[in-house]
Amino acid sequence: MTTVNRRDFMKHALAAAPVAGVLAKTAKATARENVSMPPLCVFSKHLEFLDYKDLARTCRELGLDGVDLTVRPGGHVLPERVTTDLPAAVEAIRAEGLDVPMITTRFVSGNCEGIQDILTTASELDIPYFRVGNHRYDQDGPILPQLERFTEDLRSLARVAEEKGMIAGYHNHSGRLNVGAPLWDLHRMYEAVGSEHMGSNFDTGHATVEGPYGAWQITTRLLAPWVRMVAVKDFQFAGTRPRWVPLGDGATDIAAMLTILRDLGNFNGPVSMHFEYRVPSQDAMIEEIGKAATYMRTEIFPKAGYSG
Repeated sequence: MTTVNRRDFMKHALAAAPVAGVLAKTAKATARENVSMPPLCVFSKHLEFLDYKDLARTCRELGLDGVDLTVRPGGHVLPERVTTDLPAAVEAIRAEGLDVPMITTRFVSGNCEGIQDILTTASELDIPYFRVGNHRYDQDGPILPQLERFTEDLRSLARVAEEKGMIAGYHNHSGRLNVGAPLWDLHRMYEAVGSEHMGSNFDTGHATVEGPYGAWQITTRLLAPWVRMVAVKDFQFAGTRPRWVPLGDGATDIAAMLTILRDLGNFNGPVSMHFEYRVPSQDAMIEEIGKAATYMRTEIFPKAGYSG
C-alpha cells in the first residue's frame, strides 16, 4: 500500500509544474521508467453513510491508500465544523494507516466564505491538495470574455493555495455550459494563471464523454503538464448522454489516459475513484468500491506503467 505524505506530494507536484524546456528533456526518460503506483483513494461522497472511524476502517479493508474527503455542505466534514471535525476525520483515517491526500470543496474563488478556515485547517493537517468548485457559461454570448472572468477566480484561488502551501485542482465536467467540458478552456486558464499551485483534477470519464472518437487523446496530452489529481469513472452512451457504469465496463480507456499523464506530466497521484451509478444498498456500494480498487491495482496501474 502506498505511503502518502504531504511533503512528498508537494515535492512531486511542484517539480511537475510546466517549465519551458524541462518537459521535452524528461518525457522520454520518464516513459521508460516504472514509478510507484499513485495513491488510490475513494471519493467519500459515496460513503457518507459511515462515520469517520467506520469510513477509515472500511477503506483500509478495501485496500485503499487514502480518502478524498468531502469538506462542503452536506459532506463528511461540514464547513462550519471544519476546525474540529476535519482533524477528527484525519486522525481516524491515519490511525488505520491511510491518509487524506486531498479534500473536495466548492470554492469558486479565493474570496468565498469559509475558505480561510478550511484551507488553514487542511494545511495544518498536511493535506496537500484540494478540489475546487466549477463554473458555468452563460446560455449565450461570447465565450472568451467569460473565460477572462473565470481566470481571475482561478488566479485568486491560486493565491490562497500558495499562501497555505497547497495545490488547487479544477474538476472537468462534461455537458452543456460547463466550464472545462471541452478542456481547451481549462488549459487556457492554467496557462494564464501560470501558478504551480493551480492545476487540474482530471476526470477521465467526463474527458472521454466530450471526446469519445479520439479527441480525448489530444485533450489528455494538452492537459497532462497541469494535471495534479485524477478522478476515474466509466460510462456507456445512452443515445447522446453518458450512462455511468462500473470501471472497466464502459468506453473510458483509463490505462491509456494515465499512461499519457505519466509520460507527459510525470503524474503520480492521487487517484480518486468515483461511482455515479445506482447500487441497491450501502453494502453494495462498499462491494463496488472493493472491486474497483482491485481492478485499478491489478489491471489499470500496471498497464499504465506503474509498479506495485
